[in-house]
Amino acid sequence: MKSVFDAPGEKAPISAMKRILSTFLAGLAAVIPILGIVVILVFIYRLLRQIGEKMIDAVFKALNFLRGSAGIDSPWSFSFPGDEFVWMLIPVLLVYSVGFLAKGAQGRKLLNLFHQSMLRIPIIGFIYSALKQFVDSVRNLGGPRKFKSVAYIEYPSPGCRLLGFVTANFHDRQVGKDVTSVFIPTSPNPMTGFVVIVEDEKVFNSDLTLEEAGKLILSAGLVSPESYQDS
Repeated sequence: MKSVFDAPGEKAPISAMKRILSTFLAGLAAVIPILGIVVILVFIYRLLRQIGEKMIDAVFKALNFLRGSAGIDSPWSFSFPGDEFVWMLIPVLLVYSVGFLAKGAQGRKLLNLFHQSMLRIPIIGFIYSALKQFVDSVRNLGGPRKFKSVAYIEYPSPGCRLLGFVTANFHDRQVGKDVTSVFIPTSPNPMTGFVVIVEDEKVFNSDLTLEEAGKLILSAGLVSPESYQDS
């Protein structure tokens, strides 16, 4: 005997709901990354604008103070159409100027002196060093010091593999063997992880490209490599 739930008329609404939900999720998957980028850009814009506004206000307050603003009916102010864009542009130009100076020999000496001075300060030196290492790692992701290849490390049991990026190969004189340093990123945040030093024969090379491995980690395994999908 067929139950009422097996009636064809009941399956049609469920199937239609599945199609609607699937279409909605597909649109959501396409929109969320775009919205994420927009939110980040808006946050950066507002942050730079506020910094520039504070800097300009401080300058004009100082100028009005020197003019004796207490007896002036119309103190100087920085206000005109498009001034918010200028507020944002000023800190950008200042950062660019610092970067321009840092490329010179004298600028590098000054930055190195400042760096060494910050490291000597208790607690603050630790925080400053951690932030600098993070920024340097992000800056070098697309540079010549990028990862060499993708590899697997067998862990935590036979048949299980951790996905990692090969960073260096060298000879360990203490154990008398050639070893490989592999960075094991966490998912879905690949900016954190740990480094393991593994004997060469225990490192399994992967056919995945750096881009495919990065997508696999960022998506927590949801986005499989194209080479796997074709097989």
